[in-house]
Amino acid sequence: MDGYKIGDISSFLNASSTVDQKPANDLFAAAAPAVVAVEEVYAPKPDSVPGKRPKKNKSIEAEPEEPKFPQLSPEEQLEVNKRTLFVGNLPVGLKRKQLRKLFADFGKIQSLRFRSVAISDLKLGRKVCLKTNKINENATSKNAYIVFEHEECLDKALAKNGSVVNDLNIRVDKVVKSKKEVKEDTKNSIFLGNIPFAATDEDIRAALAQCGDIEYVRLLRDAKTNIGKGIGYVKFVDSAGVMFAMKIKDNVEVNGRKLRIQRCKSKLTLENTQKAKELKSKKNEESQNSFRGRKSKSSDKEVFAGKSAKSRSKKFDPNRRPKPKTQKPMSKQKFDKKVNKTSKKGGVVATKGKKDKQ
Repeated sequence: MDGYKIGDISSFLNASSTVDQKPANDLFAAAAPAVVAVEEVYAPKPDSVPGKRPKKNKSIEAEPEEPKFPQLSPEEQLEVNKRTLFVGNLPVGLKRKQLRKLFADFGKIQSLRFRSVAISDLKLGRKVCLKTNKINENATSKNAYIVFEHEECLDKALAKNGSVVNDLNIRVDKVVKSKKEVKEDTKNSIFLGNIPFAATDEDIRAALAQCGDIEYVRLLRDAKTNIGKGIGYVKFVDSAGVMFAMKIKDNVEVNGRKLRIQRCKSKLTLENTQKAKELKSKKNEESQNSFRGRKSKSSDKEVFAGKSAKSRSKKFDPNRRPKPKTQKPMSKQKFDKKVNKTSKKGGVVATKGKKDKQ
C-alpha cells in the first residue's frame, strides 16, 4: 500500500482519455491489498449467516465411535467377575490413588471404580453431580470394585476385610463365590429387619458386639439415594455368634428402634419352601373345583355339586340324641321263605321284637 492513496485510480482515469497500461497496472497492484483486506472484514461467510444453521453434508457419514467399555460375552464377563473384588463402607472422601495404594501389595490392578455415591440433586443426574462434586453431605460411605489381573490375588486381598480406614471398618469380599463359601456365609449369618434408614454399619456393630467377633456388616441401600432400605445381614466369625444373637433377639435396639433378628436361610431352602407353597395352592384350587363325588382334602366346606353348591357341614348340637334304627315289618312271603330255609337246616326261627313264651 506504499505510494497509494484512496481516489488515485479514479482521478487517473478521469484525467487521461488514453490510459497508459504501465502506470495503470502499478496503481491496481498497489491498491490490491486494500481491496482484499476490505473483503475479509466485511464479506459474510456462508456458514455464519445469523438466524440460519449450517447444512450438514449427508453424503459424508460419521463413523460410529467405539464404546469405552466393550460388550463382553457371558463367559468373558464371568471370567472378569472372578477377578473382581468388592470393597464396601469406604469413606466418602477417599480418592482413587489412596484406594489403589491400599491394595497395591496384593497384585497388579487392572481397573478400579467407585459405586453407590450419594448425590445431592437427582435431577442433574449422577455423572453431572460427580463431575461438579455435588455429593450428599449426610452420606458417610461408598463402595468400590477392584479388578485384578490374576484370580489368585483375591485370596490375599481378603486379609484387608475388617481393617479400619478413617474410623470405618471396611468390608472386603469376592463378587463370585463357590457353593462351599455361600453355605458357610449362610451358616454364620443373621438377617436384620426394622433397621433405621439413617443407621450405619458402625451402629450395627456396636449393637451386636456382645454376640462375638463380627466379620462384616452388609446393609442394603437404594441405588440412587444411598439411603438404607431397613434390612441387612451380619456375618460372625463362627456359628456361636449366631446362637448368642438368637438368645438376645428381643432386646437389641438401634437408634431407638427394636431390631428383628432371624437366622439366614440358603437359596435352596427358600426355593424348596416356595415350591411347596405353589404345590399347596394348586391342590387347593383343584379341590375347590372338584365335584361332590370326589374326595376333597381342602378346608372349604362347600363343594361344587351339579348346578348349585350345597353345604356338607352339620351344626353340632350337644343335646341331640341318636335316633333308634327302625326296620320295616317283614312281609308274610319273606317270613315263610325264612321258615322253610331254617326248617331244612334244623334250626328254630324267632321273630324280631317278640320273645318265645315257654
